[in-house]
Amino acid sequence: MELKSNIMFSFIHKIKQWYKHQKLIKQSVLIPITSYDQYAALVKEAKDNSKNKVFSNCYMLPAEIKRLIHLKKFYKVKTEQGLAFADDEGDYYYLFLYVNMSVSFTFPSLEKDILIENVYYEGRKNKKQEIFESFLLDSGCEFLNTYRSIEDRPSLSPDKFFKKLEVLEKTLALEGKKIAIPSYKQLDEFEKVYRSIIDKFVQKKYTRKERKAQADAGYLYCITDESASIYAIAIKACVHGGAYGSRSDCQNNIYAPILVLYLFKDFYDNMPNNPVKEKEYMQSKGIGGWIAVDNIPSWRVYKMVGIKAAAKSMNQFIIRTTM
Repeated sequence: MELKSNIMFSFIHKIKQWYKHQKLIKQSVLIPITSYDQYAALVKEAKDNSKNKVFSNCYMLPAEIKRLIHLKKFYKVKTEQGLAFADDEGDYYYLFLYVNMSVSFTFPSLEKDILIENVYYEGRKNKKQEIFESFLLDSGCEFLNTYRSIEDRPSLSPDKFFKKLEVLEKTLALEGKKIAIPSYKQLDEFEKVYRSIIDKFVQKKYTRKERKAQADAGYLYCITDESASIYAIAIKACVHGGAYGSRSDCQNNIYAPILVLYLFKDFYDNMPNNPVKEKEYMQSKGIGGWIAVDNIPSWRVYKMVGIKAAAKSMNQFIIRTTM
């Protein structure tokens, strides 16, 4: 009875949110962006019309902005000064700005929470980035959390990697479970587990078509059994930095560690059979994801495969909805 009540409450909440969203569009508080050219022209106009150089926290690549425009999830947000764009992630808006930080700024009230991020090099935050964070706090934002980037390649030797993987796979088999790419039929449950374990402000919303393509490409993994139930999930870093985790009733087990190990199996399978080339192959080539600085369990799991912290950090700020 309680489950049915929660489902009904969630359904009603989503309906109310949808109506509020449509009202904001009618009021031109949220203005749909229909082409990348339109977006680029707005940015150019904001820069040309500003007396001072505008600061931006836009970290999106053009391909991602085009994707969001295609999905009709990308908006210009009405503001008194500067320029703001919102990416609708389902449960929140991801906002980035082009602003003159010497002028006061007021965020409009939206029907969902707003997330804003500031990325910087750890220990080397420049003056403009510090001013931007003060600008956000003065404009009504609250600090949420700090994330640290991680390297994209493990440092564990191949011998140690395969020994650990073999032990964990045998343990998993004794439980009657296995690692697999989720079938199309399992994608709904895969998404449900993802939504239940990954922090709301880190989640990325993908369509079912996109999830199917990710599964086909070998970017999604899960721990499952003969009943096709999903106990844990993992997403490769090439998909928005990746993600992994176990169901809430499967927290104290090997599921999460073995999935993180398995994410790097292809990497070790393709290891060059040459000491010099192997050393070059294992050197980090970029960022492999982000972990909250206070997420000790995740740091322990990644340490197991020799994943180290990288140079960049990110502070998150939010504005809670009042609608």
